[in-house]
Amino acid sequence: MKYLSTRGSSPATSFSDVMLGGLAPDGGLYMPESISPISREDIDSLRNLTYEELTLKILYPFVCDEMDKKQFFSVIEDAYKIFDGKVVDLVQIEENRWVLELFHGPTLAFKDVAMQLLGSLLQFASQKKNQKIAVLGATSGDTGSAAIAACSRHSDVDVFILYPHERVTDIQRKQMTTSDSKNVHALAVEGDFDDCQSLVKKMFLDDEVLNNSTKFIAANSINWVRCMTQSVYYFWTYLRLLDQKDDLTFSVPSGNFGHAYAGWFAKERNLPLKKLLIATNSNDVLHRLFLKNEYSKGEVQSTIAPSMDISVASNFERLLFDLNDRKSDKVKSFMENFPISSISLSGKQRQVSQNFFTSLPSNDEEILEEINRNLINYNYLMDPHTATATRAASIIAEPNEPVISMATAHPVKFRGALKDIIDEDKIPVPEQISSIFDKEENYKVIKNDFDEVKSYITSNIR
Repeated sequence: MKYLSTRGSSPATSFSDVMLGGLAPDGGLYMPESISPISREDIDSLRNLTYEELTLKILYPFVCDEMDKKQFFSVIEDAYKIFDGKVVDLVQIEENRWVLELFHGPTLAFKDVAMQLLGSLLQFASQKKNQKIAVLGATSGDTGSAAIAACSRHSDVDVFILYPHERVTDIQRKQMTTSDSKNVHALAVEGDFDDCQSLVKKMFLDDEVLNNSTKFIAANSINWVRCMTQSVYYFWTYLRLLDQKDDLTFSVPSGNFGHAYAGWFAKERNLPLKKLLIATNSNDVLHRLFLKNEYSKGEVQSTIAPSMDISVASNFERLLFDLNDRKSDKVKSFMENFPISSISLSGKQRQVSQNFFTSLPSNDEEILEEINRNLINYNYLMDPHTATATRAASIIAEPNEPVISMATAHPVKFRGALKDIIDEDKIPVPEQISSIFDKEENYKVIKNDFDEVKSYITSNIR
């Protein structure tokens, strides 16, 4: 299996090079040369597998050139052994409505599912190649702590995480800044998430970084490993409900579009999904795309769902690549003129996307109302991001339509936003959180300046 750039000007490359890289040299995102479709019969035959066994079956075609099945399964087991009894959990809250809990990992966020596998794959690659690795990522909240939790235990991996200073919750910050590992560096950038992401993208296009003896890799959802790994729990959910429902709809809290693209990718591999509901907060770049056929950058608004406070959804480029029949010249033209020029889909492309994607934005007041509705009616407490998904399901979907909403974080991570709904002491505090409250924080506030960020990172590689 080789991997191609969405912009077509970079040579095809291997899985390990994709995993250990960031953007393609031409600025595009890597995609597998084949989606490796699975027959419906073969999908249905997987129903009795454990989550780890299912991950092996679904993802092995994308890593088969790098390791045998036994090696890959060992990597998978290492990744998920630290989860709290289960990797994911499906909870029914009312008729035809489920919540897929994706927050049972070490940082209580869905990103643990992909980041833990990426961390274990990096350990395997480091040993195989005898090469030092530095993980570099930008976060609006949960990606940073997930990357740190996944990589800090590996001695040959340094971790540099950029987050917007004073724009993440206290718990999110402490999860990044209380690690006692010397290979962890938390950088509080004086800017917003888009500034952090822009700095990371520039790092991966910088000659000094590209030619460094340490291999820099991306922790963000632009890394193909993140996207492919997130596709597994769409299959897992379908198989759990196989005897009850068909043509499932998923409602997905959407920021950078990696989580949603994983659902599209699962559908492209023949998983019988009916629709994806794209749930956003007030930063509605994706809603404007699907409603008005306009993908354009706007101003970032701070909300109580900060992991979705972005104005550019980087993984949209992957969908654009697919909708253009994988013709990279068209994608390259679009992306080279963005954000100066907005992007619109052609008539056929828009019809294809609208047949699968529907969207709904929610402002802070609507999010809180939705959290309160679920708490009162179903005694189910959720975080603000999850609430955007259940609200979209309640408004967009038909009453008898089976919908699974993605629960992307444990509510304790956003207890400050919930203070007017429920007393803090009534929110369960898992050990993963209680253990960090009294720890000393270690982070550096840094200017939104590429040269300063680059200097810090290159001088702090061990």
